[in-house]
Amino acid sequence: MEWLTQFFEKLFSIVPRLWMVDPDEGGVRVTLGTRVKPLAPGWYICWPMIQTCEKIKVVTQVVDLRPQSVWTADKIEMVVSGCIKYRVATAKDAILGVYDYDANIKTLALGIIFDYVTGHTSEKLDITTLKAEILKGLRETSRGWGLKIDAVYLTDIGAVKNLRLLVNEPMFGIKE
Repeated sequence: MEWLTQFFEKLFSIVPRLWMVDPDEGGVRVTLGTRVKPLAPGWYICWPMIQTCEKIKVVTQVVDLRPQSVWTADKIEMVVSGCIKYRVATAKDAILGVYDYDANIKTLALGIIFDYVTGHTSEKLDITTLKAEILKGLRETSRGWGLKIDAVYLTDIGAVKNLRLLVNEPMFGIKE
């Protein structure tokens, strides 16, 4: 019976299929690995033997930035976290121009935060300027990815102290 299943899989791999892009999505159809056609919302015919079709959400999205510990120029340890609001402006560039744009945006933002905070003393640290620098830096570095960065929000910023215990015993009764 397995041969019958394989036969039908091969048969359906050459039959064209209807493929739909929803109103909140954008997509691309790649024919023979070289010709790329952007797809707007609607119905399309996809020939599986010679074409691949991909789609992504193009509506506004918000990604969370993890808390990051950073030293200021005057050696005060700070923690900064926030979020980024963006949307996919060009699905073709977002699909073919970058791999995992969500993770890349987060990593870029953390790098920009690090550069800004380490270059300023704690007294000269300005939240409005920090947000503007993150927004400007993300827009510059993500150019060509098909994204429109709308806003950057800081959800947490403050001075902290890290305590690290140098013991060989498990903490808080946790057993390994």
